[in-house]
Amino acid sequence: MYDCIVIGGGIIGSAAAYHLAKNGKDTLLLDQFLLPHTRGSSHGPARVIRSSYDDPLYPRMVAEAYQLWHQLERETDTTLITKAGMLIIDSPPFDQLNQLIRCNQRVDVACEELSRGEVCRRYPGLLDIPEGYRAVLESEAGVLKADKALECYRTQIRRFGGKIRDGEKVVTIIPGRTVLVRTEVGEYRAKSLILAPGTWINKLLRPLGLNLPINVVRLTLPFWKEPTAGQSRGYPIFLDLSTAKLKHLTSHSYVYGFPSLEYPGLRKIGVHHGVPTDPDTRDACDEDGDLEFLREYVKKHLPDHDDKPAILENCMYSLTPDEDFIIDTLPHHPNISFGCGFSGHGFKMAPVTGRILVELALGQQPSYDISPLRMKRFPGVHCQAKY
Repeated sequence: MYDCIVIGGGIIGSAAAYHLAKNGKDTLLLDQFLLPHTRGSSHGPARVIRSSYDDPLYPRMVAEAYQLWHQLERETDTTLITKAGMLIIDSPPFDQLNQLIRCNQRVDVACEELSRGEVCRRYPGLLDIPEGYRAVLESEAGVLKADKALECYRTQIRRFGGKIRDGEKVVTIIPGRTVLVRTEVGEYRAKSLILAPGTWINKLLRPLGLNLPINVVRLTLPFWKEPTAGQSRGYPIFLDLSTAKLKHLTSHSYVYGFPSLEYPGLRKIGVHHGVPTDPDTRDACDEDGDLEFLREYVKKHLPDHDDKPAILENCMYSLTPDEDFIIDTLPHHPNISFGCGFSGHGFKMAPVTGRILVELALGQQPSYDISPLRMKRFPGVHCQAKY
């Protein structure tokens, strides 16, 4: 009998299992694929870590996440965060940018407004910003080594006595004071359960009578050749909010760009938008206009870059209607917590989110007020209890 089983070996589940094992709980982490893998939302060399949001809950979580990432760095003698800064760009009427600025001031996130000319002077070739646009620099933002972070968590889970069983797909969950989890290989019992399976969340929750408003999408991640290899090294990440006003995209969409980090001489420039798909058949989904949109974007804003990507990779997102997380417990079974719908911005907060999921599953008071993130905010979502 385990104290807790965690389903999902991505960054959220790994963080939860780490907190459990570190605190002396008998812990089992399950994943349906052999680890590491590229089928979910946590793989890849890099993720953004930033504090600029339009809601103060997330910056507060990010502030503590920085501390916990640094703690993991010390425990494993590894560097996980590289400071790069992030330039946020918007077009008139600047609604989103002004919201971010107000929230940053409220939670003491340092940011500096830069003119178009100042951006060009500091970072020549970063991006051709049109006249009339505004830009804000969050200087403390940076890049997280995603694959390395997962590796560090797995190392520490085992070091603290936790067990990891990968290549075991969960087929049945039977709730109760003791939770039974059956996989294709065997069955396990625990006092509590944490569900963090990423885009597979509804495949596990539906048999338990719950169906969440999650839209699963596949994103294309293109890497573009810069005119001079290494030109963008030392440059900030950019985030262009003006693209949310385009008809092809949604109000939550934006274009983002990394300096050359993952592949020498190549920059990852993508769009926060994807193609609806099923996580089990993601490679069969049709492409939409995102790649063509990005080609036109690169031609316009980065005219000295190749307008055809050198490398294409993919990632999965689980999007909620408001693109805020869902963190909650299963109705009638408070010893089962779940986290999902991280909507492409949850990686950076994983050390905090994982701990919150542990607190919920163990019946403890959550360290944050997560009422805005509970599923009850969505009308019509209720559990048709089957156990």
